[in-house]
Amino acid sequence: MQNKMKPVAIAALSALVLTMGCNSKGKTEASNEKDSMVAVIDSIIEENDTTPMPMFLMRNDGQSMQVLYWSPLEEPQKSGDDDEYFEESHQRWALQEMFRRNKAQYTNMLMDDKFVKIKYVDEVLKDPDGNTPSIGEVHRTEIPSLCARFDFANPKDRKINEYGYYECGTVIVTDSYLKSRRLLTVKTVESEYNNPKTLPDFAVKQLAKKYGMEVERQQLTATIGDSIVWGTLQFKGEYKNAPKDPYAKDRRSALALDVLICGDKVYDHEVIGYYDEEYGPSWNADDGGEYVGCYIMAAFEGPKGLELCFGRDAPESSAVGMFYLRSGQLIQHTYETYHNLIDEQIPVWKKDIAEMRRLYLADDPHGHKDITLTKWAHCYIDYDNEWIWMRDSVDKNGAFFIRKDGKFRLVDVENDHQKPATCEKDGISYLKLSGSAGGPSYQTIVYAFKDGKQLWKLFALQIYGELSECMLNDKEVSKEVGQSYLDKLPKAETLMSYFTEIEE
Repeated sequence: MQNKMKPVAIAALSALVLTMGCNSKGKTEASNEKDSMVAVIDSIIEENDTTPMPMFLMRNDGQSMQVLYWSPLEEPQKSGDDDEYFEESHQRWALQEMFRRNKAQYTNMLMDDKFVKIKYVDEVLKDPDGNTPSIGEVHRTEIPSLCARFDFANPKDRKINEYGYYECGTVIVTDSYLKSRRLLTVKTVESEYNNPKTLPDFAVKQLAKKYGMEVERQQLTATIGDSIVWGTLQFKGEYKNAPKDPYAKDRRSALALDVLICGDKVYDHEVIGYYDEEYGPSWNADDGGEYVGCYIMAAFEGPKGLELCFGRDAPESSAVGMFYLRSGQLIQHTYETYHNLIDEQIPVWKKDIAEMRRLYLADDPHGHKDITLTKWAHCYIDYDNEWIWMRDSVDKNGAFFIRKDGKFRLVDVENDHQKPATCEKDGISYLKLSGSAGGPSYQTIVYAFKDGKQLWKLFALQIYGELSECMLNDKEVSKEVGQSYLDKLPKAETLMSYFTEIEE
């Protein structure tokens, strides 16, 4: 089944393929030899200007589906300082350029084992502040990434889920690619955690013998076509034959494999992890010592062999790319390992700053004309609204705003006479602004929110500690009514937040 794309976002043959793509002598094949891999990938990038290779939609912001870029737009040049990495960086750029030259040709998106027509819309090259967005990162949807945007060609195919995002796929291809390939059925094999479906015994034994290591865990995760299977295998203990890392000579390694089995032929792709005598192996942060393998999103029978679109998810990253079966080797071509950015703030752009400053000045043109709000912070009066708190440089004056559907509302201001505090009780959140009103007078303004909506606003003026004047929702009420609302309030705590200075 087609793996569905997640929302901030990513979020795993026929007999003819056995003769075309699995043409070895039945022995376990070596994989990922560097020179061969580079040569194959370079030739694929070059030849696929006429039949561009598959690409991946990594984000869906409710307005478009996006191919997130992974390389700067400018062609890399040798500088003398990092020339050892030049070929790799240039290859990454060349792949991206291949896509950019042909982006309008990507008109097919795989959804539930069939293709749906899509269309190229545009590229995002600047954020609202005029800066170049980041690459290789999956941001929350409000933060632009350098990307190409796509939409459904037929609006009737656009289905919005309960979270406000498109129901869509991940793999996209061109017509020319489909004409020269045949789509193969990929079925995910579901397993219970403590009782996984296993790889064929002969393959496990071959791999154990090849690497001279004891198998710790292994799992069959997918079937491809009629007779090909895909899975993972993890070895126990330290991988002592791992290539040495010149930058970490004392590093100890662990070994896991992505495994492809075509009939009696076994192919593997090595994934080197870290090994610690006390804590054991690891491949990603918080993986619990278990390798989480690549999953197959789409499989194609190509003129030169099997071609597999893969994804691999970890807590901190999402990788996508291709596996190619070429000359007895299972070659992995990772397009990018995108960093999944979590807990990012909703961005506040220059135009947002300007709008909030405008509202602040309009609230009191005379009193606020000489005050400049120089910093902002998100604060959490309640968790259903986006609250933005702005302040001046000396923390004397400020304002509280709510942004909803792209529009700002000034809730209230702070000054020497009104300092903020918050509290919560029985599902109701309160913003309390209070302070001296001169002499024996003390004023309090309270806003109550529940489920994202303002329930009420109370103004209370006390003189010598006794209520003198009360207004509820800007209408005068009795002191008894006002006191009843004040009695509802739990003890409030001074509001604190971390501010971002505004760059003028």
